[in-house]
Amino acid sequence: MQFRQSQVTRSTEFVLREHGLYVSQRDGRGQLDMAVEIPYEEVLPLRLEYHSNLPGRHLRWLAIGTLWLIGNAARLQYAGHKELPEDFWFYVLSGVAALGLVVLYAWHNWWHQAIVHTAPLRVLLADHPRDRRQLRAFVQHLESHTKAYLRREYAPINPLGLIEPQLRRLGWLHELDVLSTPEAQALATRLTGRLPGRGFKSMGQKLEALYVN
Repeated sequence: MQFRQSQVTRSTEFVLREHGLYVSQRDGRGQLDMAVEIPYEEVLPLRLEYHSNLPGRHLRWLAIGTLWLIGNAARLQYAGHKELPEDFWFYVLSGVAALGLVVLYAWHNWWHQAIVHTAPLRVLLADHPRDRRQLRAFVQHLESHTKAYLRREYAPINPLGLIEPQLRRLGWLHELDVLSTPEAQALATRLTGRLPGRGFKSMGQKLEALYVN
């Protein structure tokens, strides 16, 4: 599975590979800016965030300045103080339309962003309405795929092997929410032969947890 987003100034691609997540970004000329493969062991925790950085004050001053220039030009013309060029209003309307297109592009590509957070990497994307559903679906699939990979590769235990490294591995999987608390406790019990818990007290003395075999 993959996700790709193209902009005028940048293109970004995510690809699920056998052992990791491949991320690449290219500039508007197609030159490679970044290419990295993140092992699935380092992807989690994974998070999708939406961020708005709207320059409200600048937009207000831009709108006020544009309206003032147009209004002043109209007042001079219709009051007879100044004869404006014949194609003046054509250029004014063209300029306003071009400015509107720039603002519209900035709205979708610069001022509203979708950010994909992985453990080692933070990738900025434009918050395009057409991409939102696909991006959310990709992030959800990436998370489930990563957890399935980690469960397959690291959850199996060997009671005949060293116990401490396997317990640390189970704790790591539990911390990443790959294993639920009951699953991690059940595997730890199979590994150590002890029921989960901190032991109990008898006659004021703290005793070890019970063995189940």
